[in-house]
Amino acid sequence: MWHFYCQNIIYGEDALDFLEKIKGKKCFIVTDNIIENLGYLKILTNKLEKFGKEYTVFKDVVPDPHEEDVMKGKEHCNQYAPDLIIALGGGSVIDTAKGIWVMYEYPEYTLNNLDPFNDQLYDFPKKAKLVAIPTTSGTGSEVTWAAVISRLQNNTWRKMSLSHMTLVPTYAIVDPVFPMGMSPKLTANTAFDALCHSVEAYISMWRNEFSNAMGLKAIELVFKYLPLAYKDGTNKEARDYLHQAATMAGLAFGNSQAHLAHAMGHSWGAIFHTPHGNSVGLFLRYITQYCLNAPGETNESIILYSELAKKLGWANWDDDNKKAAYVVVEKIKELQKEVDFISNLKDLGISKDDFDNNITNLVSLFFQDPSGVMAPRIPNKEDVIHLYQYAYEGKDVDF
Repeated sequence: MWHFYCQNIIYGEDALDFLEKIKGKKCFIVTDNIIENLGYLKILTNKLEKFGKEYTVFKDVVPDPHEEDVMKGKEHCNQYAPDLIIALGGGSVIDTAKGIWVMYEYPEYTLNNLDPFNDQLYDFPKKAKLVAIPTTSGTGSEVTWAAVISRLQNNTWRKMSLSHMTLVPTYAIVDPVFPMGMSPKLTANTAFDALCHSVEAYISMWRNEFSNAMGLKAIELVFKYLPLAYKDGTNKEARDYLHQAATMAGLAFGNSQAHLAHAMGHSWGAIFHTPHGNSVGLFLRYITQYCLNAPGETNESIILYSELAKKLGWANWDDDNKKAAYVVVEKIKELQKEVDFISNLKDLGISKDDFDNNITNLVSLFFQDPSGVMAPRIPNKEDVIHLYQYAYEGKDVDF
């Protein structure tokens, strides 16, 4: 038995108007200073005022939010006692809002209580609904049951993957007015996050037909509309479909799970603070090759990737499975080049000395990340070291 978790999704132009239909008058807005400076917060508050709703704003969210940031938001939320919590921003904002949401319901909670085996959370929520409004087309956090929050351990900000089935926001409002202002670089970085979600979900050990369907369509839309949105950020059609693709990718991996690229990306980001989409998108090519190179007579990854290539029209149905599977790697490389997406860690400006000095910590953090166990091929310590080394140099994985 399996559950496909998906709440209410309102998408397309003017989707923000659905706020009028959501019951609740007092709104606690979670956002950041960048969103305010872009004018997006004003778009939201104008709507709330038009619909007769009250609000207060917590805008202290930062990229890769730290545990104390969430706890600070919890205190503000508990003092305000809202009917609605509205997250306006990217993944960091939405993940922060999820933590605040749970701890508003249970004020005695800390982030340690956000785990998939907490049965008390199945009675949640009773105090407020959570409305997630993504402003980037990448994380899919608006429809997932996970939150990534950083905790300081041994002088390193370790990214914790907190999860529970009930953490899916009550409403996801996917309005393309918000990603219109993204720069070409941010557009590419966030879209590669969505692409990584979809591709990893398709071969995850928890994959299912529902997640496969969402992931397949998300991949198709990213390949079609990312180049258009990258070249012309004002292209409304491209923005709309890319925004929808990110949400579909969230539904895919949220109900299947991401794996090696995310475990590597989380670890890399914790040490070198590379943006999340940049990290996981960069590692996607390498972990795809790694899975395809699994030893043994039967390699399920080859079957799955070949099926993916054939369904997307990248290979013919009568092509050899191995040949078709490796087309996926080439397509990833081609898309990276088309949108000037970085293809190796060295080009991030990390010196070889810094890389070598941190490899032990990178590997340690990798094995602390739960995403790493969901892949069809599980690496040992030596494999993880080699994957980082190959990604640093930009070498095709041959092991």
